[in-house]
Amino acid sequence: MNAMRVVSIGDLVTDLVTEIPHLPAAAGQHQVASKVQLEPGGAGNFLIAGARLGMAMTALGTVGDDWSGQALLAALQAEGVDTRSVSTQGSTTTVVSLVAADGGGHVFLGAYGQGAEVPLLPAWSAAVASAHALIGWGYTLHETRVRAAMLAGMAQARQQGLPVFFDPGPFFASAEPAHQQAALERTSVLLLTDEELPSVSPQGGSEEARVNALLARGLSGVVVKRGPHGCSIFTAQERADHPGFAVPVVDTSAAGDSFAAALIFGWLSGWPLARAAAFANAMGAAKVQKMGSGRQVPTRAEVDAVLLGHS
Repeated sequence: MNAMRVVSIGDLVTDLVTEIPHLPAAAGQHQVASKVQLEPGGAGNFLIAGARLGMAMTALGTVGDDWSGQALLAALQAEGVDTRSVSTQGSTTTVVSLVAADGGGHVFLGAYGQGAEVPLLPAWSAAVASAHALIGWGYTLHETRVRAAMLAGMAQARQQGLPVFFDPGPFFASAEPAHQQAALERTSVLLLTDEELPSVSPQGGSEEARVNALLARGLSGVVVKRGPHGCSIFTAQERADHPGFAVPVVDTSAAGDSFAAALIFGWLSGWPLARAAAFANAMGAAKVQKMGSGRQVPTRAEVDAVLLGHS
C-alpha cells in the first residue's frame, strides 16, 4: 500500500527552545539555561510527527535565505519530509520558546519572516493534486507572504474532494474577518482547542451548539482538543469522546501538532472515530513527556507504549 500523502502549507518556523529554571523570567533576573535546542517548530512539528507515523509529508511555504531557514530545511529533510518545493527568500519565521524546567509552562516570543508574497506556485499546485489530504494553519492567516497561497491550495484541495484540515490556533481571533471566513469555507475538518472554539464559532450557547453551528456550515468533522482531558470528535452522524492519558508533563510544546498528525493518520486510515481519538491523544501524551519541539515529537514506538501502558 502506498503511503498516505499529506501536504502542509505555511507556518514553517524555527524554534529556539530554551529550558530555564522557572517562569516568569523577571527583568534584571539572570537564569542559567539547562538546555538550548534549535528545532523545527510550527508545521515542522506536524510534518515530522506525520513522517514518523509513516505518512509521506510535503512541506509547502517559505523560509528565509538565511542560516535559520537552511537549518530548518535540513532538519525536515533528515526526517524524510519533502521540502523540494519550499520557497527560499527573505527571512525565516523564528520563535524563542522559554520552557520552565519546574513544570511552570512555556512562553513563546516570535517574529514572522519577511519577504515578497508568493502565489500558489505550479509545483505547489501539483503537490496538492497528488495528495490525500491537506492542512492549513491559523498562524498563516497572519503570514502575509503565504496567506493567499494557503487559501488557494485549500480551495484546490476541496475542489478535488480531498479532506482539508485546518488548525485555527490562538491567533485566529485576531485575523481579518474576511480571511477567517475564507479559511473556514475551505475547511472540511476543523482541529481546535475548547478554548479556541468560541472565537471560531461565536454564536454563543453550549459547546455542542457551537459545534453544531460549524457542522451546519458543511464541515465533515470538528475535533475539540481538551489538553490533559482528551478530546471529542464530532461529525453529523456521531460523536466520539476520549478522556486522555494521565502522564507526567514535562513540556506541552508541539503536543497539538503531534496530535494533529496522529488524528489525520487515523482519519485517512478509515478508523472508527473512537480509535482515532485514542491514538491522537496517545501521540499528544507521548510528546508532553519530552522537552522541546521538532525532532522531539514522538516516534510510533513511544505512542504505542502509551497505548499499551493504559490498555
